Amino acid sequence: MTNYELTFIISSDMPEIEAQNITAKIAGLITKAEGRIYSQNFWGKQRLAYPIGKHEYGYYATMVFNYPSEQIATFNHDIQLMPETIRHLILSLDKEKIRPEDIKMIDPFKEQPTPIRTTTRPTTMATRRTPVAKPVVPQKDEATRLKELDEKLGNLLKEE
Repeated sequence: MTNYELTFIISSDMPEIEAQNITAKIAGLITKAEGRIYSQNFWGKQRLAYPIGKHEYGYYATMVFNYPSEQIATFNHDIQLMPETIRHLILSLDKEKIRPEDIKMIDPFKEQPTPIRTTTRPTTMATRRTPVAKPVVPQKDEATRLKELDEKLGNLLKEE
C-alpha cells in the first residue's frame, strides 16, 4: 500500500450536497479497494484560478489515503471518467518520504502567516556603512522666509 494525496475540483453546476456525495463516492472507491483514508477535507465552493472550460467556480476537496500502488492507474481512470470532476491530481507521498500523519492540513484559500526570513551576511569593510552626518542648516524665522519669497516672486514678475 502506498500513501497518496488526492486533490480534486467538482463542477459548481450542482448544489453543495451533491458535491459532497461525489466526494463520498470517491472515498467509497478508495475503501472498496481496501485503502484507508487518513484525512478528508471539503473546502466548499471557490473561484478557480483560471477558467476551465465554462467553469469559473468549483468545489475543492482533498484526501490523504493509502491505496494499492498496482491499482492507482485504474483509480485515476475512474476519476477521469466522472463527468462531475473538472480536474484532479494524485500525488505519491512515499516518493517525497512524507508520512500521512505528518501532514498539517491548511486552508489554501485563507491567508496564511508569512514566514519571517532573516539572512546574515558577513560584514566586510566594503559592505559596512558608516553613518554620514547631515549638515546643520539654520532655520529662518517665518517672517524672513516670507519676505525672501516675496522678493523672488517680484523679480520673476518684472522679468515677464
